[in-house]
Amino acid sequence: MVKNLSSHIDFMGEFIDDVNTLLAKLLKELREDYNVSREQANVILMLENEKAMTLTEITERQGVNKAAVSRRIKKLIQAEVVQWDKSEENIDQRLKYIKLTEKGKQFNKQSKAIINDIVSDILHDLSDEQIEQARYVLEIIDQRLKNFITKHNH
Repeated sequence: MVKNLSSHIDFMGEFIDDVNTLLAKLLKELREDYNVSREQANVILMLENEKAMTLTEITERQGVNKAAVSRRIKKLIQAEVVQWDKSEENIDQRLKYIKLTEKGKQFNKQSKAIINDIVSDILHDLSDEQIEQARYVLEIIDQRLKNFITKHNH
């Protein structure tokens, strides 16, 4: 058993909250420009990494009900940042893929630029080695989280 496990868990919770709070604050103006909510922005950023996802996949990731995600997607389509993947016209709605439009890709590009600036600022006095070490440990944890999620999805 890891020493001080519960204090580590408390810290990780706090860390994740702080990251989310910072992102929400930093991206607030950008979201207002594009007319998207925090949860909707979350979908846009998710699609960047995954390229295209089904409604079901997005629902699983966001941990809310399908109706809420459907409404989110409808609003994102209205805001012209996502679209249904047209190459699969006749497929069952649940299996159809959602992907970013050019405008959605632009939102992500701008988000990343804003995030890069602030992260460079926060990390400027850490050595490359310290940053590499932190990344190494976080990648191990991330891989285990992914395995855990995959195992518990079926």
